[in-house]
Amino acid sequence: MTQKIFITILFITMLLKTTQLYAQGFTVSGTKLLDANGNEFIIKGINNPHIWFPEESFKALKRIAECNVNCIRIVWETIGEAKELEKVIKACIKLEMIPMVELHDATGNNKKEKLLELCSYYVRPEIKEILLKYKKYILINIANEWGDYFMTADQWKEAYVEAIDSLRNSGFETTLVIDGPNWGQKLDPILDYGNELLQHDPMHNLLFSVHMYGFWNDPQKVDSSLQKAYNLSLPLIVGEFGYNFDNGNNNLECKVDHYKIITKCNELGYGLIPWSWSGNDQKNAWLNITKPEDWKTPTWWGKEVLEGAEGIVNTANKASVFINK
Repeated sequence: MTQKIFITILFITMLLKTTQLYAQGFTVSGTKLLDANGNEFIIKGINNPHIWFPEESFKALKRIAECNVNCIRIVWETIGEAKELEKVIKACIKLEMIPMVELHDATGNNKKEKLLELCSYYVRPEIKEILLKYKKYILINIANEWGDYFMTADQWKEAYVEAIDSLRNSGFETTLVIDGPNWGQKLDPILDYGNELLQHDPMHNLLFSVHMYGFWNDPQKVDSSLQKAYNLSLPLIVGEFGYNFDNGNNNLECKVDHYKIITKCNELGYGLIPWSWSGNDQKNAWLNITKPEDWKTPTWWGKEVLEGAEGIVNTANKASVFINK
C-alpha cells in the first residue's frame, strides 16, 4: 500500500467516525454545544409548562416558534405519559425548535435516591424508546434544580456521577444537562467539579445550567462568574432567569439585572432560557412572558427577553439540523 492510499484511507476512517458521532445527536466541544451536524448551536429558548398546562402549552408552541425561539425546555414530571411527551417533542421538531426534556419532581430535594428516581423515568422502556427515536434533536435536562442551599459541592458531584452512569449505561448518548444546586442557583460546584464530571462521562458530553434569581442580584457577580466558567472551558447555559421586579420585593427576592445576563451570555456564546412562557401562579405571575389570558401577548417581561435589541427575536439561530434537512 502506498503512503498516499494509506493517508486517504485514514482520512476517510476519521471522517466516518466523526460523522457517526454527530449523527448520535448533540455533543459539546469546549464551551460550545454542537448539533448533530457538528455545528455550533446557541440556545435561545423558552421554559414552557407542558406538564401543568398541557393544552395551553401545546397550543402556544406555534406562537413561541414565531418569536424565533430555537429551543423549548419542556417542563415535565414523572407522572407524564409517554404518548403525551412524544406529542410535544414531535411538535417542537416540526416547528424547528430543539426539545429539552426536564423533570421537575426533585426541585430543591437533597436525596440522591430522588435524583436517581428521575433517571429511572428516562430509562422506562416506553420513555427511552421515544428519547432514542428523536436522539438527533433531544437534550435531556436530568433534574430541575435538584439540591437546596445546604447541599455541598461534593454531594452534588457524587450524586451526578451515579446519575450520569445510570443514563449512559442505559444507552443515552446525547448531551445531558445538569443544573447546579441551591434550586439551580449555585455555580461554584459547577466551577469546581464541572470538568471532572465531563472527564468521568464516557461521552464527555455534559452541558451545565445555572438559574439566576435573587442569588444573582449583583451584576458584577453575574459577569465575573460566567466569565470564570468560560475561562474553564465549561459548556454552560443560564437555564432560568428573572428580572428586577418591584425592586426585589417579590417571592424570590429577585432584582437581577436581566440585561447583564443576556448581554454576557451573548458575548460568551452561552445559551439562555428565561422563565417562563405563561401559567405561573399568583406569586410568580410577574415572570409570565405572555399574558395568561391568551398565552400569546407579550408582557413587559416578554418584550424584554423576546423583542429587545439583544433578545431572542433578534439574535437566535435555528439548529443546522433543521436548515440542512
